[in-house]
Amino acid sequence: MIRRTFAVVAWLLSLLMTASWAWVIAQGDFMNAMLSAVPADERVSLSQGWWMVAYAAMAGMAIVTLANGTVGLLLASRRGGGRMGAILLAGSVAIAAVPFGYVVGGSMALRDPLDPVANALFLLGPASYALAYSLILPVVALTFPHGRVPSPRWRWPSGLAIGALVTAAMLVVLRPGGIEGSASMNPFGVDILPEWLSGLAGPLNVIGSLLIAVLGVAAVITRYRRGPGLERQQLRWLLAAVLVAAIPLAISIVGGGVGWVALAFPGLILIPVSVWIAVTRHRLYEIDRLLSRGVSWAVLSGLLVAVYVGAVLVLQSVLGPVAQGETLAVAGSTLVAAALFQPLRRRIQAAMDHRFNRTRYDAQRTASAFAGRLRDQIDLDSILDEVRSVVDSSVQPTDVSVWIRSRNESRTMEA
Repeated sequence: MIRRTFAVVAWLLSLLMTASWAWVIAQGDFMNAMLSAVPADERVSLSQGWWMVAYAAMAGMAIVTLANGTVGLLLASRRGGGRMGAILLAGSVAIAAVPFGYVVGGSMALRDPLDPVANALFLLGPASYALAYSLILPVVALTFPHGRVPSPRWRWPSGLAIGALVTAAMLVVLRPGGIEGSASMNPFGVDILPEWLSGLAGPLNVIGSLLIAVLGVAAVITRYRRGPGLERQQLRWLLAAVLVAAIPLAISIVGGGVGWVALAFPGLILIPVSVWIAVTRHRLYEIDRLLSRGVSWAVLSGLLVAVYVGAVLVLQSVLGPVAQGETLAVAGSTLVAAALFQPLRRRIQAAMDHRFNRTRYDAQRTASAFAGRLRDQIDLDSILDEVRSVVDSSVQPTDVSVWIRSRNESRTMEA
């Protein structure tokens, strides 16, 4: 009962913080204030598309927060899911605190830079961003799917990484002077704190984030190599979601811009969903089919685009002296791509099933081989044994019954 009460309180807290900063954004005052802080020459270069991407990224952050909190609340009261539920709820509160601090606290601090309440709320943003990132991604990977590290040997490095992040957050809270270079003064700043000590917040955030990320990747690899088949199936769901998020995030870090951050949010939303599927084991074995279909359609789309572009260039160079314009080249390229669609789809799907969806691939091969042997089989007992063997190997049921009815008698075999 106490655990569920804490889960509900954490979920409501993340919900209220998310609703608060979303409401402030919707009013427009915060974005106008941010725009006024941009130099005039750079302000002109900001297009409407950039603002749309920025708003999309904010909407994605709100959905990620609510997804983590809701799944955490559902798992917290479920047997065997309490630990993962608590981690997701902690990540939800932490990630809600970042925009809440910058948007709500920052808006209040813009009106009155000397207001201690506004400055305290503003401080939530810079103090919790590194810890929030670690909780919603690396810590989930480190403790998935049971809410614990792989073995007791992992506790020391994990504790060291989390300790570095918590220490960095405390140093940000206690750092005297302005907050994020603004006119707002830190109400919790300790003047006697040495400057070199408060300057360690940045390096500690970097070290803690990198260490927990490395541990998360290593934990997933270790569990996948040593875990049983069920745990591997659970890890596949998490890996699929993490890849959707990690690739755009990595591109954004090396200079891809805010657009790639927006593309990462679908994967961040899928992470708590994958945790729910893995912990509850609801439709757990559908991941092989999803991977097979997703990868095959991605490869097929890439090949068709390459064929289309190549055909357009070739046909333009060939038909250019004969016919003016691009109409014939585009029409011919479209016909070539359409003609190749079905053959390529079948071949790519078979290759992807062979790689990702072995259960379906092996079942199809077994059934095809049985159909070929059945043509030469005339003994009824041998056919019944063969049917039982094929069904066992392809779909693995708990029991098998074969009922054969002829004109004079019926015969049933059970196994």
